[in-house]
Amino acid sequence: MIKNVIFDIGNVLVDFRWRALMEDLKLPKETQAVFEKTVFGSRWWAELDHGVYEEAEILEKFRADNREHLEEFNLVWDNRDKLVEPYAYSAEWIAGLKSRGLNVYLLSNYPRDVFTLHAECGCFPFLDKVDGKVVSGFVRMVKPNADIYEYLLKEYGLKESECVFIDDREENVDAAEDLGINGIVFRDYGQACAELDKLIK
Repeated sequence: MIKNVIFDIGNVLVDFRWRALMEDLKLPKETQAVFEKTVFGSRWWAELDHGVYEEAEILEKFRADNREHLEEFNLVWDNRDKLVEPYAYSAEWIAGLKSRGLNVYLLSNYPRDVFTLHAECGCFPFLDKVDGKVVSGFVRMVKPNADIYEYLLKEYGLKESECVFIDDREENVDAAEDLGINGIVFRDYGQACAELDKLIK
């Protein structure tokens, strides 16, 4: 019996809109292509998620890797509060699950300082509705490594078979299922909602 729903945040509850942000800032296409590799797709963004290095240390790495586009990088970073936007359904989805007697948790790879900023900016209108959260940058663990899932289960006293985990990355769902947690790969709201309802019933 499912008692607990665990959500990833990025591209499940909020739109991680880094491409749209660069468009909004009118960055040249060539610069956008560079940042796709040197910023958002780089090992340093993954390190931000991991939380082992301080944000200032990672920023030095970003700037060193983007010396030729430093002004544009600084512009993007100064607008990082606009990197995500909540999906219209997010808060209502969680509220609906809570009204059915389910517990709701968050398990997300997310940089610590960026998460704090986005929370302060109101990017997570569902945050006060959840029963708990584990965010990679704070615990210095990342998906799909088993330790972050185990941390969540232990922290909130959850039983694997009573949980379902929803994430847009298949490897993260596979890792949860390897531990005995039910999993749903998020492709869109309708699909995930339908799969979740089947599991709950």
